[in-house]
Amino acid sequence: METRKYKSYVKTDEENILNEVVGQRLKIARRNAKLTQTKLAKKLNISFQQIGKYEKGQNGLNAIRIVQISNLLNIPKSYLLENIELLGEVKQPDDSSVSSHSESFNV
Repeated sequence: METRKYKSYVKTDEENILNEVVGQRLKIARRNAKLTQTKLAKKLNISFQQIGKYEKGQNGLNAIRIVQISNLLNIPKSYLLENIELLGEVKQPDDSSVSSHSESFNV
């Protein structure tokens, strides 16, 4: 039997930064919705550990998960990704950006 050799995938710096920024925004939105990682995880039918990985930027969110989370937390889908340049620098949202969405965080 032949053994397959797989190259491990290493995320780029840009991917790591993107995942961290999106994860921070997810954490803010979840807390504003007054949900624990466990409660959000149950609503998404995933483990609370996965929510923690998203929030720490260890794992990235795919499009389906962004839509699900946005709907559950009652936030605009764009909130998690706004002000992030696709090619190059990732910009942190300013305080006014976060506060402008805070009214939408009620569940």
